Amino acid sequence: MLYSLREICGSCTKQEVLKFIQHREIYEITRHDLPPYEHQSEPKYHTLLAWARKDAMIEGWLVDTKERDAWQLSRAGRDVLERAFHRYQNGELTVRRCYLWTPRFKKQVDPTYEPSPVDAIRPEETWSGLLDFV
Repeated sequence: MLYSLREICGSCTKQEVLKFIQHREIYEITRHDLPPYEHQSEPKYHTLLAWARKDAMIEGWLVDTKERDAWQLSRAGRDVLERAFHRYQNGELTVRRCYLWTPRFKKQVDPTYEPSPVDAIRPEETWSGLLDFV
């Protein structure tokens, strides 16, 4: 989400962030992300994005514009994003553990990344694969 807000620049809406994430293939959307949570009407990944926004607001990574559905990266958010990118690029962190990111986005974060069998698999994909054999 922080990356999306940095790239969009300025204030935007939840729908603009979702559109950006889908268009740029940042989030690895699977069949598990599409059904809504109970008592919700939007796909799970839309709700998760809203929760990520709430957490980012609490951390001070977003500007509190006091406007409804106005999302904007703060200086602190930009700094934490840049530090994270630096940690991925210098090998302190690995994109291989980021199972919610597409290979395309992993390559943006770490230009040396190449898909591999050692990349982490989403837990629900592991369980559903095991259940296929039961």
